[in-house]
Amino acid sequence: MRIGIRTKIFTSFSVVIIVSLTIVSVLWYNKYYDSQRESAESFMSRTILDANKSFELTLKDIDYISTIISLNHPNVIDVLLPDPSESLINRLEKDRKLDNFISSLYGYKYYISSIQVASLGGRSYSQGATVPTNEFMESSWFEQLLEQRGNKIFITTHSNKKLNYVSSYVNQNVVSIARAIMDGSEAAGYVMVDFSYEVVERIFNTPLPNKSQLFLIDEKGNFVYSPRNKDINQPISDTAYADVLPELKGSSGKISMNINGEKHLVIYHTSDFTNWTTVGLIPQGELLAESRKAANTIMIIPMVTLIVALFVATILSNQITINIGRLRQAMKKVSEGNLSDPIAISSGDEVEELSDGFNAMVTNLRLLLDDVKQTEEQKRILEFKALQAQINPHFLFNTLNQIKWLADVQKADNIKQLVTSLVTLLHSSMGKGGEYVTVQEEQQYLEHYLNIQQFRYYDKFVAVFDIEEEILQVRMLKFLLQPIVENALIHGLEPLKGRGQLTVKGYEDDGHIVIQVSDNGVGIEQERLETIFNKVTEKNRSRFSGIGLVNVQERMKLHYGMGYGLQIESVPGLFTTVTVRIPIEVKGDKKHD
Repeated sequence: MRIGIRTKIFTSFSVVIIVSLTIVSVLWYNKYYDSQRESAESFMSRTILDANKSFELTLKDIDYISTIISLNHPNVIDVLLPDPSESLINRLEKDRKLDNFISSLYGYKYYISSIQVASLGGRSYSQGATVPTNEFMESSWFEQLLEQRGNKIFITTHSNKKLNYVSSYVNQNVVSIARAIMDGSEAAGYVMVDFSYEVVERIFNTPLPNKSQLFLIDEKGNFVYSPRNKDINQPISDTAYADVLPELKGSSGKISMNINGEKHLVIYHTSDFTNWTTVGLIPQGELLAESRKAANTIMIIPMVTLIVALFVATILSNQITINIGRLRQAMKKVSEGNLSDPIAISSGDEVEELSDGFNAMVTNLRLLLDDVKQTEEQKRILEFKALQAQINPHFLFNTLNQIKWLADVQKADNIKQLVTSLVTLLHSSMGKGGEYVTVQEEQQYLEHYLNIQQFRYYDKFVAVFDIEEEILQVRMLKFLLQPIVENALIHGLEPLKGRGQLTVKGYEDDGHIVIQVSDNGVGIEQERLETIFNKVTEKNRSRFSGIGLVNVQERMKLHYGMGYGLQIESVPGLFTTVTVRIPIEVKGDKKHD
């Protein structure tokens, strides 16, 4: 199936542009997705670090208050220590002093929900709603508090009135710091400072993009903060995020894992102060969705670019192929024989160069055809002249045959011999035997011709033939040698004083036959030799056939080709040699019967 150049150009442009834009779009999409992921990771990491920092600052303030209380002897430790000997008034005074001290610290920070100081004996001093003393002392938190011997412990989210309960009302939930109040190496009681869960929620409930989540878990794996209130103070192992906890290795990091069948990016950081871990979850599907959304928006640019590029490709292919089409039509006209209509293309590119070359080729072809026509016409004229030379001797031929009969009757042998030779020459000139003859027939023709010339020049010359037997049956153009021999007699030997010699030599040489006609006559001057084949200056024609050396030269080129012709070598006063070199295998008409 033939595919046009326009289609090829358009298809090539389309493929290149589409492939290029696809590659660019894919690379851009991947780059944009990586940028989105890095941006989300960076944002989540900053958010986690900022939340941890804010949370730690809050806890450090609370811890500072608990430390002040636990180390105060006159207002706290001395009040908690039992003294059986003190009076009721002194006891009440101590209790009032402790209450006043707690009250003074209660207003230190707005987010302090309550402060509770209690002795191991069960006496409790507090500001705000607190967990009952007996409930706290029965919990694992109290055991952990005693084990820490005055160091802080963190109590996760719980109700301000019940330790293991989380209220559905956010403002009733608190996070606590507690520590034992030590009297030397013995515990005298404990202090617990609560701060509102609203502060925790405000710190960690920050707006997150891409449906991300943020939650806080303690060292036991329980939720301190979660976007879903039902998860608070519940083990993470009981939720859909159970697989996250085992992967939290080290103080911080980021991992990629499947949660509920969806791939998530998990970023986490563990606080050195609380040993609690803040975890951020980023659904990678949301990142891809954002990337696709942005890609769909930005893909408008490549699509517009593609449409414009294809439009330009269409125009460009039309511009190129329209001129090629014109060149194609011109070639079709030439194939039909119309060589007279040149094509004019001014595109300023290679097509214009092709059209110029095509026009030059057509011009050369037209000139070549004109030369062929002229050559054929010239050949026809020469053959017509030869035909005229054949027609004119008919009457003379018949007359000479009559003279020959009379000479034979009267026993005039010399006249009979002369007339016989002349009749043979006339018979050949009348076209008998065709256009080509053998070398042997041409030799016999020359012998008859020279026999006639012997009577004319009264034994002025002697003729010698030295032709190899191998070439006698090779065919050659008729009447090729007679004009040369005639020219040698008239211009070489006739002006010579004394008797001269004419030599005709023939031999084979490298697929050619070479025939040389030599005389030892007066020779030819160099000036004359240079113009001997000039039709204007060539005035001397053969006296017998009317065909001179110029005609012989032209006949050889017409029949054998432009590479063939006569070669003349002459030294004035010594000799003249004319060489004929023709191919053994003759192309064209070999014989006309």
